Amino acid sequence: MQHYSISDLADRLVIYGRTFREPEEDILYFNWSGSTVEFMFSGIQLTVTFRAECGYEVEGLPDDPNAPKRPTWPGVGVFLDDMLVPARKFQVSSCTETWLLHQSAVSETHRVRLTKLTENSKTFLGLSAFTAEGAFLPIRKQPRKRMEIVGDSITCGYGNLVKDPDRRFFSADEDNWQAYGPMAARKLGMEYSCISISGITAVKHPGWHSAYAMCELYGYTDRVQQEKLNMAPQLWDFEKEHNDYVVVNLGTNDCYAILFCPEAGELEKFSDAYTAFLTEIRRVNGADTQIICALGPMNYYLFHDIAEAVRRYCQRTGDKRVHVLRLCPMHPFDGIGADGHPSLDTHEKMAQELACFIRSLENQ
Repeated sequence: MQHYSISDLADRLVIYGRTFREPEEDILYFNWSGSTVEFMFSGIQLTVTFRAECGYEVEGLPDDPNAPKRPTWPGVGVFLDDMLVPARKFQVSSCTETWLLHQSAVSETHRVRLTKLTENSKTFLGLSAFTAEGAFLPIRKQPRKRMEIVGDSITCGYGNLVKDPDRRFFSADEDNWQAYGPMAARKLGMEYSCISISGITAVKHPGWHSAYAMCELYGYTDRVQQEKLNMAPQLWDFEKEHNDYVVVNLGTNDCYAILFCPEAGELEKFSDAYTAFLTEIRRVNGADTQIICALGPMNYYLFHDIAEAVRRYCQRTGDKRVHVLRLCPMHPFDGIGADGHPSLDTHEKMAQELACFIRSLENQ
């Protein structure tokens, strides 16, 4: 059996999503929902060692300092070759764990994908080493169009594996692979990445419990984890990983942040702040990227404000590649996931709707 560090495999790993390497301990972190590490392996046995950190779910009001906290650990899906269903799923439930990925009596060759199923902030995950009886083969990323989905708990897939609106967050109930964004990307044959955290707002609101607003994270590779590790946040290279489409499904939590804001006039400020964020998304992605400003399916309180902000932005700039999409509302017959989130049935409907919308843009 041979030991391989992450640096040893620098030219043998293909990365999907925003990841970064922590150089001191040589750990490849892939924290965002759906982030994937892919490689070709030929041999009879392969294990991987993960470095993980938990988040904490408050069992009570978010601003109650005495509320008990429950650790939440990352979930991983292991995919072989072109399978659409993982060969296995497991949760990494301690700081360092080693898992068997492949074992066979005779040498076999497989394309292996390790996909993070759970979200950033609530769960942190890195690769620190592999041990193998076999070899890692050269692999290339296939050229495909790329979609980035920017959102909150809905985009993460919060509670989509259960139909129990009274259930709180549990890592085992969240599967980003089966969330609407990755499903839409697969329908379109596109590569995807997700930048999403439960509870996050598009823009900053006084008194809201989330540590960041998305406008404070979007330009960085992984500000959440890098600041947690006392690293300087790294700007994301948008030119290296060009987005053909950026889907922004934010505003659901902004609604609640505005309603419970201790300061007056927060609703009036939202449109200008959203426009400023949209302007930044356009700046970093370039003129060719199609931007879809979506909302749904949990509430539509700010849909008119988002649509009006987009209208004014397009009128002022002449930008014809920004669009508005109202995603279908949840239907009670489809069931309701944990904490009132969309179920798998609703995610499938959303994926179909988003894929159809993008096809219409492709055909223009």
